[in-house]
Amino acid sequence: MNNYTKQLQQELLDYRDLSIFEIAVHTSGGDSEWITCDIFMEGNSIIAQREAVSTKELKSKFIASSKLVIDSSLSLYSHLQALYAQVTNDIDEGGLFHVNYGD
Repeated sequence: MNNYTKQLQQELLDYRDLSIFEIAVHTSGGDSEWITCDIFMEGNSIIAQREAVSTKELKSKFIASSKLVIDSSLSLYSHLQALYAQVTNDIDEGGLFHVNYGD
């Protein structure tokens, strides 16, 4: 883990409320649910661990996650925005849920 990633990790620890995403979704049957993601740094990546959002992830023995490589030109907030966009994209493409964008 490089020094910039360590700095971002400390910022994330300092602002614990930023370390979780809660995303409103609909199931294919129309039911409303929430997907919770735990955010942390590992190596030189920022990761959102979450429940499976595709049949492939359901069958996997690994914990489902979305991941981005840390870019030293971006702030923690910018990384979190990009990770959130990645997670919502993974949800929409996964086929088990659809993100509730307020509709």
